[in-house]
Amino acid sequence: MATRGLSADEIKRRAQMAFDKADARKQEASRAMEAEQAERDAVMQKTARLRAQRLAKEAVEAETAAIVAAEQAQAKAEQIEAKAAAKAAKTKASTDKIAKAAEKLAKAAEKAKKVAARA
Repeated sequence: MATRGLSADEIKRRAQMAFDKADARKQEASRAMEAEQAERDAVMQKTARLRAQRLAKEAVEAETAAIVAAEQAQAKAEQIEAKAAAKAAKTKASTDKIAKAAEKLAKAAEKAKKVAARA
């Protein structure tokens, strides 16, 4: 910038304008950086909130899956127990039937002995 032929006041005025212009640029840059930082902070907060929600949802889903699995296991155990009880009842009925038949045979054999002894 040429200062020849300018008065001291004009030189000061130009210097002040240049200083003010540089200061305005600094302030604008500072505001832009603050806005950028605020935006980054907002993104970080939103990310943290969404992550917390996702983790909570996954925990609920895992708990629900565990409850469902436990209920299914209980139902299966009850079903197996019912089948075993039915089989045991069937076996007992068969055993009782065989025992009665054995008693009848024993009585028939006893009768046959008595008849044979009389003869």
